[in-house]
Amino acid sequence: MYAVSIGEFVKVKNPEAKKAYRCVKRTKYTTDDPSRIAEDAIAILRNAGKGMRFSGMEEFGDSHGFWNDDHECPDDGPSDECERLELEKCRDWIEKRVRELGIGDESEELHLGLENGFTEFVITGM
Repeated sequence: MYAVSIGEFVKVKNPEAKKAYRCVKRTKYTTDDPSRIAEDAIAILRNAGKGMRFSGMEEFGDSHGFWNDDHECPDDGPSDECERLELEKCRDWIEKRVRELGIGDESEELHLGLENGFTEFVITGM
């Protein structure tokens, strides 16, 4: 079983505020399905826009051709097919990492930096 917490934070406009960001939305759920967790994480990336990746996942964009030998990116930049392949590899990695989580305090934290805030996606083994 896994506990999932998704927080959406925005930058505080008041320069005198104690914290630079405030949580505007928090979603929590439990599930025993790593595939669902991975799909939810990828949905966040899709909604954030083309090319968006959680911190530490930038390498998926640079080397997706390595994982997909028959795919070549167009000369004018990544295509929709490139994006689909990259997100597929990100989903596979997240699902694999969730399955590896131990019970207790072991967790995986994914952070997505946005222009005016960030999204935090935390998965904890239960």
